[in-house]
Amino acid sequence: MGETDNYTGGMLLKPLLFITGFYLIYQPNFWTSSYIPTVITLGITIVFIMMLSPYEVLRSIYQLKIFVIGVILSLGYFAFRAMLSGNDPRVFQNVIIILNVISLVLWLEVLRKYFHFTKNDVLTWMLWMVVVQCFFALIMLASSGIRATILAKTATNIIDNQFVYGERLYGISSDYTFFTPIYHSIMGLISVYMGMNFQKKYYMFLPFCVFIIVLNGRTGLITLALGFILMLMKRMVTSFVGLFQVAIIVLVSVGFIFLGLEFLQSIQPDTYTWIVTGFEDTLALIFEGSKQGNYEQLTGSFLMFPSGLVYWIFGYGVRVYAGNKSNIWFGTSDIGYINDLFMGGITYMFILYSTIVSYLMSCNRKSGTIARSSMLFLAFLLVLVIANYKGEASRSGMVLTAIIFMGYLFSTEMTNKETIWKSV
Repeated sequence: MGETDNYTGGMLLKPLLFITGFYLIYQPNFWTSSYIPTVITLGITIVFIMMLSPYEVLRSIYQLKIFVIGVILSLGYFAFRAMLSGNDPRVFQNVIIILNVISLVLWLEVLRKYFHFTKNDVLTWMLWMVVVQCFFALIMLASSGIRATILAKTATNIIDNQFVYGERLYGISSDYTFFTPIYHSIMGLISVYMGMNFQKKYYMFLPFCVFIIVLNGRTGLITLALGFILMLMKRMVTSFVGLFQVAIIVLVSVGFIFLGLEFLQSIQPDTYTWIVTGFEDTLALIFEGSKQGNYEQLTGSFLMFPSGLVYWIFGYGVRVYAGNKSNIWFGTSDIGYINDLFMGGITYMFILYSTIVSYLMSCNRKSGTIARSSMLFLAFLLVLVIANYKGEASRSGMVLTAIIFMGYLFSTEMTNKETIWKSV
């Protein structure tokens, strides 16, 4: 198989790689076993390894060394701490993130090797995947029967929750209420970045990102808005043109949000009410200091801490996420930081968080001038910080996978048509 766009079978491979990338990002589970998606991801990764040379594979993994070593050290520490407490070490669940990241990185390298894809080409593909998600979401909005059929396969763990089922869960994903909205906020930031720095046509993807966010989780609007503000402030202070551009983007975005809400009110009133209630809760918190809805839980019962200095430092070796049988003595919390604190204390958190920050800082240094000046990596970090308060973003969730992959994408690039590749 030759390394050119015109090799035999290339026309078939390209759409197949698009579908594969969609699967690797969203990780939908159409099977009853929770392990089958991991087996499929492993199989895809093996195929990619066969399509690349050993040098290309090792070179790619080497670029991830900070992240991989950090995850291995953190999961090793937690496994030891959990076994001391007689709890599940969760080695398999925590190591999956390494496989997910490597599979996406090798997917990227296959695109680079066989089709000479640039960073912008890959980002464009990922934005079109958002459009595909919106297409599935529209079908599910139009047909409750199709929606029920899809969710019966992809959301078996939460469709019995009528509160959630009645208000959200649209598209095809592994995690509708956490990963899907947070990830699409990242893609919204990518849309803004591409529109600001390359072609204005990329702004057209922003409404699609907002649409799929509001259908699945309000937190995505918060991470998108704050990352958006960070990037726009940078542009606003650099030029008058930037200030004008900011005003146009904000006005258009607000307009699309209101149009989308009007559309939702007519076809899915429960979802509309849920979104509006979230805005009302946020305004009540900001202007009245009143904690309502999710804010009440996130600042109340979910906010719990170890009882002694030793446990602050080393943790209990237990995960206190909702529904976990081992948390019966402590209570329940969906907050990522609280879970990490109970799992391995400040020691575990330092190993894991310092690794993630170090990796992103390294990628930022290696990325191009445009990415650095756009504050993109700081926006990614801001998204991760907020996401890990709303859920467990620091382990096997695809939120962290997506951000680590973005770091790799922006910090590595091919240098010429002979597919010679290096860190930027």
